[in-house]
Amino acid sequence: MHSGKALADATLETLPVIVGVIDSDGEILLTNRSWREFGPDDYRDDHVGLNYIATAQIGDDEHAKRAVEGIETVIEGGQETFAMEYPCHSPERKQWFMMRASRFTVAGEVRVSVVHLEITERKLAEIAAEETAAELREEHRTLEHLLDRIDGLLRDVTAAALSARTRNEVERRVCSRLTDTDPYDLAWIGRADIGNSQLTPHEWSHDGDVPLEDDDLCLESDRSHPAVRALETGEPQVIQNLETVDGAARWWPTGVERYQSLAALPLTYGDITYGVLVLFATEPDAFAERERLVLDSLAGTIATAMNAIETQQMLTTDTVVELEIAIEDSSLFVAALAAELEATITYRGLTYDGDGTPLAFYHVDRPIDAVPPAAAFEGVTDCTILSTYDEGALLELAVDETIVTTLSGRGADIRRFDASDAADQTAHRTGTSVPVVDLTVNVPNGQSARSVYDLLEERAASVELLSYHETDRPPRSRQDVTARLESSLTDRQFTALRKAYYADYFEWPRNVSGEDLAQSMDISRSTFHQHLRSAQRKLLDELFDGDPLSKG
Repeated sequence: MHSGKALADATLETLPVIVGVIDSDGEILLTNRSWREFGPDDYRDDHVGLNYIATAQIGDDEHAKRAVEGIETVIEGGQETFAMEYPCHSPERKQWFMMRASRFTVAGEVRVSVVHLEITERKLAEIAAEETAAELREEHRTLEHLLDRIDGLLRDVTAAALSARTRNEVERRVCSRLTDTDPYDLAWIGRADIGNSQLTPHEWSHDGDVPLEDDDLCLESDRSHPAVRALETGEPQVIQNLETVDGAARWWPTGVERYQSLAALPLTYGDITYGVLVLFATEPDAFAERERLVLDSLAGTIATAMNAIETQQMLTTDTVVELEIAIEDSSLFVAALAAELEATITYRGLTYDGDGTPLAFYHVDRPIDAVPPAAAFEGVTDCTILSTYDEGALLELAVDETIVTTLSGRGADIRRFDASDAADQTAHRTGTSVPVVDLTVNVPNGQSARSVYDLLEERAASVELLSYHETDRPPRSRQDVTARLESSLTDRQFTALRKAYYADYFEWPRNVSGEDLAQSMDISRSTFHQHLRSAQRKLLDELFDGDPLSKG
């Protein structure tokens, strides 16, 4: 059985802690294996007989001075223990230790145990936690600053956009407000012109004195430009480091300093794109995720303000935009029908039956006895001959999600939507045997024109803009009369009136009977005539109401 002293000595020797014992003069009396093994190989010793306090006082180490003062206080009995943490870095690694000096007596003699415990892992964890906390505090401060800036930016830009009375004023105020905000240095808003396929910077604002030039972008040849990509894709385009993009210096006016990041945002309201907002910053990574969310919201606000102004102007303007477009697409039902019938078909109009199904009417320029099944034409659910003439026939097509219904739903007034199977005319224009569809529409403004053109490009294989010009709106347009009639007529009355008109029921001699038209509506002959007379009466009221001569 081991003696108590032997057991204590063996335990002290194997402790994984650096332990030494000194007397009241500071002389080292005892050390363990961890003490002897600590330090470089050529300095390893038990140090017994050396004065620990005198050794620690060598040099100008603040940690050593503090340790000596603490140990001396313990020796003198001022306190029973003293503890401190200190760094002890080597060239290979960083280390931290905790020193604890504890007073005790043996046979009346004062002794002090000096223990050095390595706390490197704990210290590194504390440093990491403090760095994380500091990062969180900095991120919190940054976020607060960002939120304050965002709140002010959203408030000011929204106020500027919604208080403007013209689109030019919206663009000017927004660009000016954005360049007053860090980190934006240059802002411009561009408008697309489908007539010449260009994107034109319409309003500029720059935080500097350099005069800016309005360089138009070609939608065909400048597809690499972020503004053109934003317009074509309908998605924001962000480049966080322009240094990595070849030729990016051509994207801003000559004379201004080099920019580091860019964001281009489409200004879209529903199906209408009003243009593109382009922002430049002198710092890289200026358009982080939070920033992009804010800019997306601002782009929506700007487009909403523009739509409100355009809508108000539409109610008072005396002009409309007329588009003449040639479409080449064999799958388009108009072209397919002309090819199948080997005839020219001419659009007459659009109405709806009792269950809301769109009915398009087309005149065929040659007599026909039958029509192909509706399934042969994309988007057509039914195809019938409504009336016949010596020189042709009138077709009624039940259509579903076709270009005709989509254009009408977007406020476009279809003036012409015809196709001819004349081989010489087709080959002369396209060099192919696919019938060319001639489309003429009136739309309220340039933005609607762009929306209509984009829709056609998405739907059809080949689209060519033949003409684009503003024309005077009639004092009382067909849409005005139609809108008032639709508000006063029942669905059946309106359908009966339109069918009778498109089928030339009012011509003499008639090519179609009331019974035929009633059958097409799945109603009796007497009911058809009742609907037709009621509709005629309301039409005459619309024509003569307010006319002094009609009052007698």
